Amino acid sequence: MDTRHLAPLLAVALFSVTAGAAGAEAVRVIAPEDLHYVADARAPGAAIAVVTGDPKAAGPYTIRARLAAGATTPAHRHPDTRTVTVLSGRYFFATGTRYDAGALTAYGPGTVIVVPSGVAHFSAALDGETLVQESGLGPTALEPVTPER
Repeated sequence: MDTRHLAPLLAVALFSVTAGAAGAEAVRVIAPEDLHYVADARAPGAAIAVVTGDPKAAGPYTIRARLAAGATTPAHRHPDTRTVTVLSGRYFFATGTRYDAGALTAYGPGTVIVVPSGVAHFSAALDGETLVQESGLGPTALEPVTPER
């Protein structure tokens, strides 16, 4: 086998691989203990941590919500579609314009709930601490819902 032409080909291939890697974004690993949770006054017993991105800015973001046992969130909506993944505990969730414990359904770890933008909903951690991860496209907000009469 004639290998005289292999060296230039290998050099071009190596250059292409390293040039592509130089422009790539670095991998980030975020450990649970690196997250900083902040209490949410709108929902006593709830705390939020930003995992990636900035929920107040344009672009993708991911947050985690930790709900203490017994915590509830009042009816609210978001301007963006949210993808909610239950990480631990049992997450009680329902749609509607007012909190109704009888309407809640329990979801366990691994469950994914996709909440379209503008859909009023509420949630709770009725039987123990619950951790959920939510992703969307910002800017986002939590908009309280005035119950329909």
